[in-house]
Amino acid sequence: LCNGINIEDATVQTLQRWMTMGNLSSQDLVTCYIARRPRSLVQTYLNSVSEINPDALSIAAALDDERAQGNMRGPMHGIPFLVKDNYYTDDKHNTSEGGLVLLGGRYSSEATVVTKVRLAGGVLLGHAAMSEAADHRASTNYSGGYSTRVGQTRNPFNLTQPTRGSSGGSVVAVRSNQVAIALGTETHGSLTHPAADLGLYTIKSTPGLMSRHGIVTGSFFHDTPGPLARSMADVALMLDIMAGADPLDNLTFEALGHYPEKGYSAEVVGKDALKGMKLGVPWHPYWATEGAMNAPGLRENYERRLRELRAAGAEIYNVTVSQTLAVATDRQLQHQIAYNTLLAVGYSEWLQNWTFPESDPRHGMSTLAEMTEWNDAHNASTGSLGNGTWWYNTISGQDFYDAGVATGGAMNGTFWTAFGWGRHTARAAIDGGHAYVTENGTVILLDGLLVPNGDAGGRNDPCASIPSYAGYPVAAVPIGQSGYGVPYGICVYGRRFGEAKLVRVASAMEDLFRWNATPLFWNYETAHGRWDAPWPGYTCTTESLERYACDAA
Repeated sequence: LCNGINIEDATVQTLQRWMTMGNLSSQDLVTCYIARRPRSLVQTYLNSVSEINPDALSIAAALDDERAQGNMRGPMHGIPFLVKDNYYTDDKHNTSEGGLVLLGGRYSSEATVVTKVRLAGGVLLGHAAMSEAADHRASTNYSGGYSTRVGQTRNPFNLTQPTRGSSGGSVVAVRSNQVAIALGTETHGSLTHPAADLGLYTIKSTPGLMSRHGIVTGSFFHDTPGPLARSMADVALMLDIMAGADPLDNLTFEALGHYPEKGYSAEVVGKDALKGMKLGVPWHPYWATEGAMNAPGLRENYERRLRELRAAGAEIYNVTVSQTLAVATDRQLQHQIAYNTLLAVGYSEWLQNWTFPESDPRHGMSTLAEMTEWNDAHNASTGSLGNGTWWYNTISGQDFYDAGVATGGAMNGTFWTAFGWGRHTARAAIDGGHAYVTENGTVILLDGLLVPNGDAGGRNDPCASIPSYAGYPVAAVPIGQSGYGVPYGICVYGRRFGEAKLVRVASAMEDLFRWNATPLFWNYETAHGRWDAPWPGYTCTTESLERYACDAA
């Protein structure tokens, strides 16, 4: 309870209503959320918050005074929020991207979207933990959700299971009621995947819909910030606040003319809107042989959800006939070449405006290569040479960094071939999937494509890759829990700058399914150190997947 009010799983809009009625104050919320952290299971095991803003309570007091005088800054007035530790905030606490190599530096100015949320009345509570370097430090044999600065972030539903994606601290903090809403980022799956595994809502927007200025760069062409929330209405509210052009991020000018006239919140609908909604299901391979579909009990629930959508009036189309979807899954996309190159370019550009004190040996650091050298020189703390508990590659504990360094940041023909072919093919896959062609040649334009979003079976789901390659938006909606107690969901692919339609589709699905669950902290007493088998109890093989089933281990 917070001032006698049960705020567990409360949405932003619910909290705002209670404050308007005088039942709660912003100071109450800040105090209650901070007090939530030391409780034994939250503090001891989850490791979801990197640092608390020391000025949060005074900011809340000032906003309470403004409210008392009848002044409201916006829809977030007095609402505490967390940001992932790769957002630079111009205040008294650190931004470190989860590691040590950037810790203690300062950027030229605050992340634009953080400033926007503050101007809308938000109280910055602090920084959420994250997978170190947004999962860009290592690509093999490392523990997802771990950062040198904070430790291993755990999933409160089952602490032997991962949070998936580098925004793990943000989703865990929201789901464990340490805050009502948090901001994360996505290059490839770091909003949509953890949203699934913690049972939350998000939209990974088209890069450029909102500014990336002041957020540590992973890839100029793929990165985007986004909210992680308990409802699609809260997601839409944050899109209304965060979207917009920014002279400090020239990609945002591509979004001009694509914002909905009445805002994203106006697109939030109920389940009745499903009547006549046209939704595509790319059955093969996404619904047929994916491990996330064939873990015990999951296929039955996924297919039940499709039946519920049909019963609610949605028209479901099998878009397997779209050959572009099959082409886009080919591993010969070689998009990793693009990611590696853009990582080196991104850090070099970031470091131009990231300064350390002149007395600091890192003063003047300007390249990813210098960052890797600093990590190696401090291996006792960073584990960058590998062979450790968390970075257990026998050759390097920062092989993604190494791959980026190897490119020299050269945006040459090899880069543009890999990037251009991958982007073109992925966009053709999604655009083609949205155009269902009947036997007589009639084209039916679909409102979204539904794909599984979960990690059961020990295999990656298809939610993130194609939208990342394409630079297209995707929404995440929770629908159930696996046998290990971990949530999973459905992703909805959209077209470029199609976020308004995604809000409409996802909010209608939310109202139909109305899924929610309380974390039970299963296996908390055994969750120490890296796990060797993230999905214990059964295995998925090529042969078993062809039978639409996984085998007991």
